[in-house]
Amino acid sequence: MQKDIPAHTFIDESAYSRIVIVGDIHGYNEPVEEMINKIDVSENDLLIFIGDYIDRGPASKQVVDYLITFKQMNKNTLFLKGNHEDMMLGSMGTPAVVMDVNTWLYNGGSTTLASYGMNRKEIYRLTSVWDDSERFQMMKDFIPESHIDFFLDLQMFIESEHYFFCHAGINPYNTIYEGKMNTYDLLWMRDHIYSDVTRWEKIVVCGHTPLRDILLTDKLICIDTGLYYYGKLSAIDVLSREIYQVHFS
Repeated sequence: MQKDIPAHTFIDESAYSRIVIVGDIHGYNEPVEEMINKIDVSENDLLIFIGDYIDRGPASKQVVDYLITFKQMNKNTLFLKGNHEDMMLGSMGTPAVVMDVNTWLYNGGSTTLASYGMNRKEIYRLTSVWDDSERFQMMKDFIPESHIDFFLDLQMFIESEHYFFCHAGINPYNTIYEGKMNTYDLLWMRDHIYSDVTRWEKIVVCGHTPLRDILLTDKLICIDTGLYYYGKLSAIDVLSREIYQVHFS
């Protein structure tokens, strides 16, 4: 039986002057604000954020506050789900690829919760709570409802006539259609970064795998330039291939 394709957005490339994709943020707010100023967004532009807004950096709450406000002022803005948002939702008991709170906390979740005001003792208590609803309530006492709604509304993928946008990527031996069905790959895949073979019908645009610079090939654009690892946030207009970068230390 054929699976249903997850809900997503199809965009008309001709409707926009620029389609700008912004890379992984990981809890650093100042570079995001600087990047938006550098892009100088107009009403004819579409911005797509590639996911991983939280974890690792010290200001996850501030990042989400900023993105929610930015979306209210710039309607042509779309947000993809990253594996870190998926882990956070899984820790709350929402269906996710990874639903283990310890895995999330180890991968930067503790820093995110600290940005929401949880102290070390309160964060540690989460690891001993096995009831999802109880853990969700503990987190909800600190995380605003508007932020939870933001995480729940994130899209798994977006596509246009020539591009397929997702957080991590697609197995290079799958077609785009097959790739849409594999949630794990959309959030966690890395093999395609190093593959010389693809079956993709469109250009895949992703983040997730931190590289020292944007990767541009005939079938792949990876825009995670490791803000957490290398101190560089990148964005690209896929229509013109103009690159925007912010350095942060």
